[in-house]
Amino acid sequence: MENPITTPNGKGKSNSTNTIPAADIDFGKVAVDVAAKWTTTPSISLVWTTASAFSTQVSEYNIALSKRNQSGGNRPQITNKLKTLDATIDESLAYVKGYLLDKYKKESAPSYYPAFGIEHKKNKYVFPIDRNKRSAALQQMIDALVTHGLQDKDYGEAFWTDIKTQYDNLLNEAVTADGEVSNHVSNKNMLKTALTKTMNALIQSIKSNYPNTYKAELRAWGFQKEKY
Repeated sequence: MENPITTPNGKGKSNSTNTIPAADIDFGKVAVDVAAKWTTTPSISLVWTTASAFSTQVSEYNIALSKRNQSGGNRPQITNKLKTLDATIDESLAYVKGYLLDKYKKESAPSYYPAFGIEHKKNKYVFPIDRNKRSAALQQMIDALVTHGLQDKDYGEAFWTDIKTQYDNLLNEAVTADGEVSNHVSNKNMLKTALTKTMNALIQSIKSNYPNTYKAELRAWGFQKEKY
C-alpha cells in the first residue's frame, strides 16, 4: 500500500512511499491543502464524512498542535528556575548545619538533622532530591528553626519561608504545565488519527477516480512528498 497510516505521535516510520507526512507540523500543512482542495472538488466524496467536517477537524488539529507547542515551550523555563532554586537550597543548607554545630557541638549536631528535613545520603547530609519530598523538608526546616530558637538567624525562618513559597509556586506551575501539555497532546493525537483515516480514504478515492493520472492529481491535492 502506497500510503501507510502514520502514527498519531508523529514518530511513525517514514519511507519514500509515504504520501502523508508523519511530523506533526508537516501533517497539519498537508491537511490544510487537502481540505482546501476537497472543498472545491465535489466529485470526490466519502460516505462517512464530508469536506466541511474534514476542514473543521483540520482547524481543530492545528489549534491543538499550537497550544501543545506553546504549553511545552513554557516548561523548560520552569525547570530551569527550579534547578536554580535547588542550587540555592543546597548551598544555604551549610549555614543551618553551622548553626547546629555551634549550638549542639560536633558530636551531637547530626542527630538534629532529621528534624530539619536533612537526610543522610552517600556519606553526606543533604536535602531530599525528589521535589515533593524536598518541599516537605523545607517545611520541616522552617518548623525546626523555630523549635530550636534559630528563627532569627540570617538563614532562619524568614529566609526558608521565602524559599518554600517560591519552590511550591514553581512546583504548582510545573504540574499545571505538564497537565496542559498532556491534554493538548491527547487531543492532537485523537484528531490526527481521524484525519489520517480520512486522508488515506481520499487517496484511495483519487486513485480509483483517476487511474491514469492519480500521481498528478495527488500533487494537486497537496500530497507532495518533496515538501516534507
